[in-house]
Amino acid sequence: MANRQRTEGQARRDFIKLCAFIALIISAFTFVFGGLFSGSLIGRILDLIAKIALLVAIAFPAYYYSRGCGKVWRIVFWVALVIYIAGCVLGVLNINIS
Repeated sequence: MANRQRTEGQARRDFIKLCAFIALIISAFTFVFGGLFSGSLIGRILDLIAKIALLVAIAFPAYYYSRGCGKVWRIVFWVALVIYIAGCVLGVLNINIS
């Protein structure tokens, strides 16, 4: 029986699927038990982990899609990615701009 080898693309897709699964589980957990952990350090940490896993699960497929599009769509992708990351950081730090 021949040994089956995984390609780099398969490994990358498996990692993205894992991140999507983790993001779904943690997001569901924080939605259900959000009232228990709201405002606490544990709640903010779980929220950050869910956002990072969701970022990985969404960013890679979106990047591969934008590579096939024009230059404008690649710029839109990078701007949206930076805005999402800034939103995650500012959301965790609880910075009040007003």
